[in-house]
Amino acid sequence: MKAKNLGILAAEGFPVPKFIVLSEREEPDLSFSEKDFFAVRSNFSAEDGGEHSFAGQFLTRLNVKREKVEEAVQEVFASYAGSLDYKEKANRGKEEYCSQKQGKAEQGKAEQGKAEQEKAEQKKAEQRKVGSSVETVIIQEMLFPEKSGVLFTKNPKGLLSEMVAVLGQGLGDKVVEDKENVLTYHYFPGECLYQEGKLRDNYMGDEKDADLEKASRIRLENENFADSKKDHRAGTLVLTEKELKTLFTLGERIEQLFQKPMDIEFAIEGGKVYILQAREITTLDTHLPIRILDNSNISESFPGICLPLSVSFAKEMYCGIFTSLGRRFLGKKVSSYKELFQRMVGEFSGRMYYEISSWYDILRLLPFSKKIIPVWQGMLGVSNEEISFSKKKPGFFLKCRIAFLFCYYFFVSQRKMKELDRFFQERYASYTKQVEDEEDVKALFSLFLKMKEDLLREWDITLMNDMVSFISTHLYGKKTAFSLETMKPVRALSALKAIAGKHGLDSEEYRREKKSYISAYGDRIEGELKLETRTYRTNEELLDRWILDTLETEKAGQDFRGDFPKEKYSLRKDCSEAEHSMQKAYGKKDSFETDSIETDCAEKDCEETSRMEKSSERKQRKSFLYRLSESSCNNREISRLHRTRCFGLMRQIVDKIGEKTIGFDVYYLSLEELEEMLFSGKDFSLKIAREKELRKAYERLPVLSRVKLLGKVDRDPLEGEIRVLSYESFKGKGNKEGIGRDTEEGKGETERKEDGESTPRVFFGRGVSKGIFRGEVLKIKSLQEVSVADAKGKILLSYSTDPGWFPYLNMAEGLITERGSLLSHSAILARELEKPAVVNIPHIMEELHSGDIVEIDGDLGICSVVKPKE
Repeated sequence: MKAKNLGILAAEGFPVPKFIVLSEREEPDLSFSEKDFFAVRSNFSAEDGGEHSFAGQFLTRLNVKREKVEEAVQEVFASYAGSLDYKEKANRGKEEYCSQKQGKAEQGKAEQGKAEQEKAEQKKAEQRKVGSSVETVIIQEMLFPEKSGVLFTKNPKGLLSEMVAVLGQGLGDKVVEDKENVLTYHYFPGECLYQEGKLRDNYMGDEKDADLEKASRIRLENENFADSKKDHRAGTLVLTEKELKTLFTLGERIEQLFQKPMDIEFAIEGGKVYILQAREITTLDTHLPIRILDNSNISESFPGICLPLSVSFAKEMYCGIFTSLGRRFLGKKVSSYKELFQRMVGEFSGRMYYEISSWYDILRLLPFSKKIIPVWQGMLGVSNEEISFSKKKPGFFLKCRIAFLFCYYFFVSQRKMKELDRFFQERYASYTKQVEDEEDVKALFSLFLKMKEDLLREWDITLMNDMVSFISTHLYGKKTAFSLETMKPVRALSALKAIAGKHGLDSEEYRREKKSYISAYGDRIEGELKLETRTYRTNEELLDRWILDTLETEKAGQDFRGDFPKEKYSLRKDCSEAEHSMQKAYGKKDSFETDSIETDCAEKDCEETSRMEKSSERKQRKSFLYRLSESSCNNREISRLHRTRCFGLMRQIVDKIGEKTIGFDVYYLSLEELEEMLFSGKDFSLKIAREKELRKAYERLPVLSRVKLLGKVDRDPLEGEIRVLSYESFKGKGNKEGIGRDTEEGKGETERKEDGESTPRVFFGRGVSKGIFRGEVLKIKSLQEVSVADAKGKILLSYSTDPGWFPYLNMAEGLITERGSLLSHSAILARELEKPAVVNIPHIMEELHSGDIVEIDGDLGICSVVKPKE
């Protein structure tokens, strides 16, 4: 497979060094090249097959002189026979294939003797062909690159939106053996590109120096470099803009050529990128569903990093509301959409996303869905207009039923919204009193669940009203400043500010007006749907600070949105949430509040607009579309304000539970875990510590607006240095929000230690093989110190691994290493054996000991200490 792919690439004009394929009985003919040095590579048939990819497990000889090529060829052939476990695994498929052919031949013999003979001959020919394909090696012109590595056109973990390039200095063999420092480039086309890692000299001490001396001598001997050793030490382990463009372009072309995600080995010599190998990424589980996540609009409701309680509550909320909507329109067929309703939203890198294909499947049920979907995309602000579906097209009779019900609810939606308004106000007053009176944590949690079911039971009609609002506003086709409910909190806040300016913040008048404002709008603030958000209701000082800030600003004659002198207005930094809520209320274009409906930013402007348009709007108000647009938009804002109050009440319950149990840490638990803690007393301290560190790490990563995933997968919470790269090819494409920051060396470690010694220890590395396992650590410095039996059921811990570790890892249940990357032996072995593995955890050999109980997460690259050895 390796030689076949190289032949295809060479024929298509890709930059592949010249090569020949040699069978075991052939003598090497090196007339194809005038070079003095060659690479002799394995070409074992099972090495890059569709079922297994034992890349790097068989021998490869580099820097082979012309007169030593024949000797190196025999060594590579000998390595096939030496790896009995792999040989048996590879030959198993061949034996099954041959036996199947033999069975068919015997059946043919009973029917016709001549057919039997033909099939037998065909079987022998195919058997010889399979045998000859196994017994080959590749002889390739040797390059002496300044840097080399591997490009994955899809992240092997299942991030289909990401291309990953792992780069090392010089020849790639030291990178695979974890004896060379690496840089990793993470590229999300159309989104962002960032570099992870930092070049460090003397990574492997004397051993590395010896390798450098050897590499230098070879380069000098080949006359490719004038001062190779000096160049190698100069810290050139970076890809230039031109090299990055070339590499990613080649990767995209190769993937398109083979129509598969590819694992591409490359080398860069004299500024030119060469392709050394290209194989299919066989570790991607294509049976898993493809998920497309999009943060359009939802990032306004759930900005930034969200804690687990908010994530789990949001998922249940969306699932419950859409299930209710499904019952209205689908009837008994709602059960077939159950899984779809559970995937309306998802979490990625600690942030909330719409699972956009699920939304398209819902919109596909509506009449004229081809016309409605673009309108919905525009109103919601979906930047990527590519449409994808996860379910089959609905049948004709189902579409007819939905069309009839859609028309019915389209016309009665405004009456239903008024009924919902009355229903909510009655329930809200009752539940508010119950929350204030209840003190038992179990009863509070039960009340939380009851409210969730009761208050959100009829909420699905708001989705219908949203659709009415989108369609009617689109059809009306004019930007009109409706008298939205949003202006009510603006006026109330304006009145509160006026009282503060006249009487002062210590006056009784201000305290009375502030209490009234908080009672009505105290939960309206940035991130109001995140339960962990601190609002004016939970912290009145936020409101006082904002009022004080604005009064001082007006006094100083500065613009409301201008910069504040740091020496006078130190409270500005602490009031970001309050300021943002005011910006929203004052008409800053924000899809959470207005969704492309134009509003003015102050009372004066609103009144002036009203006077100017009063006469013209008198005629417009006779229009059905105008009245429907105005009513649906106002009802939309009313329902959103009620939703804010509902979430505020939920927040009060959780805060009360936290005060009586584990404090603010309750927000690091999901709803199920919180229930388990309250009713069974389970200790979640390790999980809480893990979530805290995880979200700190995700804060540093660039925000992605859209990602494509294979199953449930996430990014590695990288702990090392991260630099967001911005060059010409990527300008204007990356999302600048939440850009990763360079971190001072050792800063993360210091922060963890300051959290307190009693806090469970959590370490971050790179997840290279999926799975979660909890077990006992077996620390290995040398394989001579342990037997294969010692590894059974353990999590192996080492600096690095090599092919000789196969029997040990085969017996173990997981792997942790201090060094390593996506393409190291550790990663390759673990993925092929389907054992969870986390590599590249700094100083982990010092931190852990044999007998420690740890939990490793190969998806996220996390190692958590459950119980240290006594």
